[in-house]
Amino acid sequence: MIDLITSIGHIGIIGSGKMGADIFSALTVYDYKMVWLCINHEEAEKQNEAFLKKLNRQLKCGAIDQTELQKKQESVIITDSPDDLSDCDLVIECIWENLAKKKELFKRIEPYLSKHCIIASNSSSFIPSLLIPDSLMNDRFIGLHFFYPVKLKNIVEIIKTEYTSQTTLNLITKLCDQIGKKFLLQEEKYAFILNKLFLEVQNEAFKIYSEGILSYQQIDNIVQNNLFPDGIFKFFDQVGIDVMLQSIKNYSEKNIKPYEQLLGKLEEMQSKHLLGIKTRQGFYNYNGENQSNAIKEIPGFEKVVLGRLKNVYFTKAQQIVADQICDEQLLDFAAKEYMNTDKGPFAFAHENLNR
Repeated sequence: MIDLITSIGHIGIIGSGKMGADIFSALTVYDYKMVWLCINHEEAEKQNEAFLKKLNRQLKCGAIDQTELQKKQESVIITDSPDDLSDCDLVIECIWENLAKKKELFKRIEPYLSKHCIIASNSSSFIPSLLIPDSLMNDRFIGLHFFYPVKLKNIVEIIKTEYTSQTTLNLITKLCDQIGKKFLLQEEKYAFILNKLFLEVQNEAFKIYSEGILSYQQIDNIVQNNLFPDGIFKFFDQVGIDVMLQSIKNYSEKNIKPYEQLLGKLEEMQSKHLLGIKTRQGFYNYNGENQSNAIKEIPGFEKVVLGRLKNVYFTKAQQIVADQICDEQLLDFAAKEYMNTDKGPFAFAHENLNR
């Protein structure tokens, strides 16, 4: 039945958290019919009101005219009823990173979906085959991992299972082209390579902290000034300690030993409800209290730290290319987009060689 459609024109988004809202906002710029499924009626009403206010602001400032406003209103449904997904060509799941809840959701919505509808998960750590609730959906199931903020990150990860049909894959890659996103196509055994690439740097940064010479802030300052604008520990706090903990557990399931020290710290923080920005305290305190950085500094520490971080970054990148997941050029581009920097791992390596 999926062969009957040649392109995706009607898209459903499930989940009204940060990623669901951001993907919805990014896709409404295009001429797709959209359905946004929220957790309950109150949330749907809230999001619908916010969407209408946004349209009216655009009308007032001349970004759209009355005809465009009406067209957007008619092409978007914000709802709490799964039945509204029935005409979708593609449904993207963006709920909390919890395996049981995701599987339960897919099982619940499956009866409402058409036989040609592609089902995608935006999960950043669960491979698609773990989520499929029904073998009849195998060929239409795929991972479609966007990065936040969606409008600014020109890269997505497409994760195919052994059952994903070529038609499904063609339609998803065509969609990426339509919305101006480059993509990294991955088999499940190599899934989430960008997060895994960054994990090596995060893990090394925590090892450096654990040596007792530099504070989180001092390490972040080095990283922000030389590698990634979002830092390491600030990035943890922004994403959420609980989310990072679950993701790293998933990535390291078959080889947990290198990450035991970092996982132990994240588990301790989660047990104390120190989840980052959302609880006002994580690696940093966001309650307005002064934080001391009065930890002994040593001559040349910046060069040493950068050397260690760049080394693990480049080594992991080399492994990804050796595994033929993608080439150097694409990985450099994807890493730059994901990590919000002007250089990828190979560019950093070449820069060091030329000094």
